[in-house]
Amino acid sequence: MLSQYDRLIRTASRGHVPFGVLFEVTHRCNLGCEHCYLTEGPVGRPKPTREELPLEEIRPILDQLAAAGCLFLTLSGGEVFMRRDFLQIVAHARSRGFSVTVFTTGTLLTPETATELANLHPLSVEVSIYSARSEIHDRVTRIPGSHARSLRALRMLKERGVIILIKSPLMNLNSGEYHGIVELAGDLGAGYGFDPMLVPRRDGNTAPVGLGLDRQQLYDFFSDPVLAKEHFQPVKCLPQPGEEICGTGRRTCLISPYGDVFPCGVHPIPAGNLREKSFYEIWTGSPLLKDLRTKTVDDLRGGAKAIPGFRCSALALIENGDFLGPFRRGEELAEIQAEVRGRQGSAPA
Repeated sequence: MLSQYDRLIRTASRGHVPFGVLFEVTHRCNLGCEHCYLTEGPVGRPKPTREELPLEEIRPILDQLAAAGCLFLTLSGGEVFMRRDFLQIVAHARSRGFSVTVFTTGTLLTPETATELANLHPLSVEVSIYSARSEIHDRVTRIPGSHARSLRALRMLKERGVIILIKSPLMNLNSGEYHGIVELAGDLGAGYGFDPMLVPRRDGNTAPVGLGLDRQQLYDFFSDPVLAKEHFQPVKCLPQPGEEICGTGRRTCLISPYGDVFPCGVHPIPAGNLREKSFYEIWTGSPLLKDLRTKTVDDLRGGAKAIPGFRCSALALIENGDFLGPFRRGEELAEIQAEVRGRQGSAPA
């Protein structure tokens, strides 16, 4: 039986309501994380070549999203506080009734900005932490002292009543650090979540994927109920027979700092640009989005499997060349999880 939340997701999908939108307000970042999917902006990579949307353009875009029925708005970067007007963006989003999640490194947060952010009552603030040990974390970010600054930000936010979440991708760079992260989350009063799905860079470079765990490491992860527990995601993939493959272009999309609208946070092809057309015009009129909305689980081919939580058609397109074809990485993850559950189910009580 579907939960009330799952029924809401299905209703949004059928009605093509942009239920959850990821808005990258900048690609600039003061860190240079090894696994980052951005091709420009972070430390050590080229500077952005395009002009970011100013606040004067972002405000009407947020108004348009509200009119289209968006409920969950995630504001991300780069590092969002590289923008001096970021809190003004949050303030306008909250004035439009969005449930706002903020992704930040926390490294630029001050007591004053932490208080201002807390007063805007975001749904949560999520910070990536790669280890409880500073030397491991700072090796990933390539910036000495980043670990201490991120933890300081988490403490400041917690003291001000903000719900905080530590998130960490599964990588060979921080393998073996996960229980320390869970303990750190407990000490901070934070939620936590681990992501086994690394994403290629926006230009198709698959170097970040090569940082992933090997099969035995993944088996160990899925065998550990403390590590493998799921955390709440406002927009999640729920393949449904006869209906959607995922929420791409149906109930979710990504907006880049330059106004490009992508069908989801991973899909590499833009559906339009908000400097040229309104969100309504793109959301209802884009040939790409119209085509994506005709695709159902029944259209998968080549033995592709619709596996909740592991099927990503956008990654299948990027890595395997076919949006409707097999997504081998996801299927391998699902096989490992199924093997673990099979063994746990057959173990003596």
